[in-house]
Amino acid sequence: MKIILDTNIWSSIGDEGVVHEFNDLMRSCSLQVLMPPSTLVEVVRIPAAEVRQRIVHALVKGSKNRLPTEAESESNEVVDTIRKFRPQWMRRMPDTAKVASLNGFWTKRIWRAALEDSTPLYNYQLRHPGAQDYMVSQQKAQRKTLLRDQFQVRPLTALLATALPEAPESYIAGWSGSAVEPWRIESRDISWHELVDVAGPAMVTKEDATVADWVGAYVDLSQLRSDRADFTRLWVEDAQIEFMRRQWTRWAVRTMQTDRKVTNGNPADEQHSSYLVDCDLFLSADASYIAVLNAVREDAPFPFVEARLVSGDRTVPVLERIAAVL
Repeated sequence: MKIILDTNIWSSIGDEGVVHEFNDLMRSCSLQVLMPPSTLVEVVRIPAAEVRQRIVHALVKGSKNRLPTEAESESNEVVDTIRKFRPQWMRRMPDTAKVASLNGFWTKRIWRAALEDSTPLYNYQLRHPGAQDYMVSQQKAQRKTLLRDQFQVRPLTALLATALPEAPESYIAGWSGSAVEPWRIESRDISWHELVDVAGPAMVTKEDATVADWVGAYVDLSQLRSDRADFTRLWVEDAQIEFMRRQWTRWAVRTMQTDRKVTNGNPADEQHSSYLVDCDLFLSADASYIAVLNAVREDAPFPFVEARLVSGDRTVPVLERIAAVL
């Protein structure tokens, strides 16, 4: 069985210095520990260097099963869909050198660098805060609307999106405006933003164009950008949910997060959720996040990870808290 631990559990393992004992516990339970790069990214944002380094040590020594980044895995979903439904957009020769370089960085080099000294990565995160503040503000606005309209988000599979009458033609071109599953529209918007709005001027703006790097290694982005209406049809009409599980999961987690009090940790939790497609069991001491995941599990149109709540009582050794839920 494959298991992923939330950052709050790794924090306790690092603080208590019990990584080797943790590894023994996992072996005794026949559990394979998977390590998402998003966990490392969250840890290197911790300001206290000594605390940060203890947790990084636990991450590096606590698992050798490092997963590809969510950017790579989610991009692969997009690439596979394009390969199936828009083969004319594919590059004749994939840029395998770029793929190897990106993969090597996220599965090897960044982990070695963090273990040696995580301060440069911490400083990088300070200079590149990303879209977290924007995402939190958007969720708060959405939650206010949900409360005002008394809108029910469950079951997730019953939700439908329609185009607003005032929506510009450039936005709805390729979509009749009739009701579709909302994950399709949100995923289309995010993909277009990453592959066009960010990637186009990235050389000047220095914005992170990681998604465009991954997709662009296989897809001719100039072809993709040339017909926004057809890009919309790809998402609205052709994309199949069984091959877009990460896209659906992130949308579902975002949606369920707005049904509860919005916190600053929501963007990281949503990012982590992309990796839950890879495992059978997820442990966290965050009761709110576990409640969100359990709701998603109940509504998911495909088998979804089992999420279990670990006690957050730090007066109890972390290995005892983990063992209690296994």
